[in-house]
Amino acid sequence: MIPANRPVLGKDLDAVRQQFGLLVSDAIWLFGLSITRWTQIVRNNPDEPVKDPTLALLVRFLDQHADMAVIPKFPSAEEMFKLINDVADVDQKRFSVLFGSEASAAYRWLKVGSRQTPAVTRLMHYLQEALVQQPPRKRGQLLESWRNTVAQEASARGVEDIFKTGQWNPKTKAAKAPRAKKAASPKVPKAGTGDAA
Repeated sequence: MIPANRPVLGKDLDAVRQQFGLLVSDAIWLFGLSITRWTQIVRNNPDEPVKDPTLALLVRFLDQHADMAVIPKFPSAEEMFKLINDVADVDQKRFSVLFGSEASAAYRWLKVGSRQTPAVTRLMHYLQEALVQQPPRKRGQLLESWRNTVAQEASARGVEDIFKTGQWNPKTKAAKAPRAKKAASPKVPKAGTGDAA
């Protein structure tokens, strides 16, 4: 808790960020700051009072209400994998592709416990919201529509059959470059054969 006998300081913004388990990018959005302003307040002047009284009050309010859901609770990769597989059979490779990631990403998310990028977590959240708002019998249509959107985006990027390859970077069919000849090493004159000084 921020002590009541002092003003809100720059470091308190970071303390509240950590209290809610937010990334810096989420905290910047929550507090309505730019990265430059965040750096000035939190990093450069952590022990200085926050000049904007509204921001100070927002920080104090959030500190006092740590149980609030300040940003959406993003689903875990496991939750999304289960939800999608409740709708249709999707293997890990295709699951990764549905979220714009390379085929091996789901293995890292599900087995290794790697974190997803902020864009992936947000996409998972919104797809989850869209799926649960649909009656169960219509969820397959929504998922198929999203699958088509993913395939169209991949095709527009020059990637054909994204769900088969699992690779978002198009394979370029470059002509094989001829092998470079081994460079001849410079000839060093043998001792005693050079010009005398």
